[in-house]
Amino acid sequence: MCDIKKETLLNKNKEIERTVSNAYDELRSFRTWLKWMCVDQSNAFSACLSWFVFILLAVIVPCLSHFLLARDDSDAAQSRPYDNVVQLSLSSVAALSFVCLSQFVKKYGLRRFLFLDKLCDESETVRRGYTEQLNSSLKILFIFVLPCFAVECAYKIWWYSSGGTRIPFLGNVIVSDTVACILELSSWLYRTVVFFLVCILFRLICYLQILRLQDFAQVFHVDSDVESVLREHLRIRRHLRIISHRYRSFILWALMLVTASQFASLLMTTR
Repeated sequence: MCDIKKETLLNKNKEIERTVSNAYDELRSFRTWLKWMCVDQSNAFSACLSWFVFILLAVIVPCLSHFLLARDDSDAAQSRPYDNVVQLSLSSVAALSFVCLSQFVKKYGLRRFLFLDKLCDESETVRRGYTEQLNSSLKILFIFVLPCFAVECAYKIWWYSSGGTRIPFLGNVIVSDTVACILELSSWLYRTVVFFLVCILFRLICYLQILRLQDFAQVFHVDSDVESVLREHLRIRRHLRIISHRYRSFILWALMLVTASQFASLLMTTR
């Protein structure tokens, strides 16, 4: 009996260790990427820095780009006729993504939001697969973003080098264009990464449920107990309902913003 109690206590201690964050857990590299992307809000300083970077790159830089750089003369304004739609749509989805991500992390915490605190109840196959997917999720993010960023860089460099704007706000036209180009590219990259980051996190959590369903399918081969099968089914169903509830606002608002931007582009094209 004493051995059984000791073993039970050890198992409980291991479960508690998996639910508490530490500097060397599964999220170590993930938190590092969040800090580099300036979206980490684990403490007061990081939260203030993330909000400052968001306001600078998602609000101030697009406004300056549209009202000063794109409208310094008529030819430059005509060379980017869809600039207002692009800037507004990017800033809108970035603001939606940033606010949702901030609420998720603030309300649930990163481990609880990613269901890492529940992995102690899963099989070794599910834990290994989810950990591998977590480590590769940011790679998938940059696989989507980097090709688009390369095209955006080529377009911005061409636009500025071809004389798209001539506002020497730093006293020199070349230096001013270089700084403006870097700020615009940084703003575009930041807004795009924030939006795709929330999408990738949604994909990551859904992938955990796929692993659970695959593991749940194996239960029928080894266990025919109706009670355990129904209990596992209800647990997966409850987690799916939690995911849909958390992401419902983000999905609906993103759908409306994307639809509105596409409709505005269609009106400008047919005009």
